[in-house]
Amino acid sequence: MSVPASISAPAMDYERGGRQRAVYGPDDVEPVDACPLCGGRERTQVYTERGVLGIVRCQTCELIYVAPRLRNPEEVYWGDAAKYTAEARLIFEGRASHHRDPNYLDDLRVIERFKPRGRFLDIGTNMGFFLRHTRGRGWTAMGVEPSASLAELARRHFGLDVKTCFLDEADFPDAHFDVVTMTDVFEHITEPRSMLRQIGRILKPDGILFIKVPNGRFNLFKLRVLDRLGRLGALDIFDSYEHVVHYSSRTLRRMLAAEGFRVRYQSIARPIQLPIWHELVGQYYQYPSPWLLDWKKHVGRALLYHASRVESRLRGGEIGSLAPNIVDVAEKG
Repeated sequence: MSVPASISAPAMDYERGGRQRAVYGPDDVEPVDACPLCGGRERTQVYTERGVLGIVRCQTCELIYVAPRLRNPEEVYWGDAAKYTAEARLIFEGRASHHRDPNYLDDLRVIERFKPRGRFLDIGTNMGFFLRHTRGRGWTAMGVEPSASLAELARRHFGLDVKTCFLDEADFPDAHFDVVTMTDVFEHITEPRSMLRQIGRILKPDGILFIKVPNGRFNLFKLRVLDRLGRLGALDIFDSYEHVVHYSSRTLRRMLAAEGFRVRYQSIARPIQLPIWHELVGQYYQYPSPWLLDWKKHVGRALLYHASRVESRLRGGEIGSLAPNIVDVAEKG
């Protein structure tokens, strides 16, 4: 892989294509009066990020969510197409891989175990890095992406069939898809139960829903550890400007069950090995970087992943606090 960057450059701020900001004020947020899962109004404050974004836990069902939250958090990705293009140019040209490609391929192998062919819908397609890997397999695949700039890049550079809209605007017929995926997307959804109802309508009776989300219990674990080490500061642990609901294995199952889905399979996916280029040169976040540049974090993520699998076995299959993420395959119950 060729990456046009010198690792000897001084550390620089990452130049993002999106609209996220380091700090938000009261005018940027909206209140969240009730739990997105159970509707409960009693909650415990857990943490605050980026000035005013509150992370809370429902006292009734234990769901972790952001309140108050950013107004229209999905618009964080409605950014500059030129910057997005520059950021991913080598991937678009087929000259470099994406740093999440191993994760994407793992996800597709899981899906193939349940539905190796049929109509495939990806929700929140972004620039198409995940969806592009469906080509050459047994699916007829398409996506929906509300960001006009990201959807256009997916169409232009990968030739993908992507609608620029939210799911409820796509006008898909009932019982149309064999597979619906939300890969690192469901945590962005402000009204998750409404989303699941829409998916239930368009999914065939024997279709499957694939969801991968960060593990909320893992974020709580990181919060406790960093607090005890005195290293908490103003760290962005929950990514609350974009991740508005944080699921555990239990609350994700409850959310799915509340809208008539039954979990057929739940697992821990391998960790996402984030690159370090952007911290050195202010760009190239999309490309994998040599693990020696950031070996401590690479090794730490790998050790936590293996420890989380042992933890899950000791808990009788329940995913605990050490797992970085959760994968569910569900069907209409």
